[in-house]
Amino acid sequence: AGAEFDRAVERNVARARELYLIDRAKYVTPEEIDVSHILFDSSKKGKEAALAAAIDVRAKLSAGADIAVLAVAVSDDPSVARNKGRLGPAPRGRYDPAFEAAAFALRSPGDISEPVLTRFGYHIIRLEGRTPERQQAFDAVRAQIITDMRQKSVNDARESAIAAIRGDTRLQVNREAV
Repeated sequence: AGAEFDRAVERNVARARELYLIDRAKYVTPEEIDVSHILFDSSKKGKEAALAAAIDVRAKLSAGADIAVLAVAVSDDPSVARNKGRLGPAPRGRYDPAFEAAAFALRSPGDISEPVLTRFGYHIIRLEGRTPERQQAFDAVRAQIITDMRQKSVNDARESAIAAIRGDTRLQVNREAV
């Protein structure tokens, strides 16, 4: 079935293009944000102290302090030694809902959030960059579409062969051997 599929190259490319045009939304790269943050763990410091520390750090950032330096100095995020508070590009669905809502609400690089409470504590979030949603070109996704089509073709052929065997009235089961 796979070899048969592979022989019909032109037909497969044409069908792949049809599938792409029918469901272009499937081939959209979602909007991503690139953020840095500083975490104040309210379970370690207490909720009021964590909020006070977050407000203080936000004021320092607004005055021009370097978020990477502050993150290393005060953040309770265990990954801060490695990433200096920078979380990198991410689409929706990657972060805690409250964190995500605040991060995606920031509009321009350099914007700083108010303290945001999540299950981890209070965060101060800074938007580093935003990549808008974009449509992938057919040529960029053609190979994946054809791979998916091939897998479906092979699976359909297998299921058809199995159904033919099961539906054959001449088939007899040797119960002793089973």
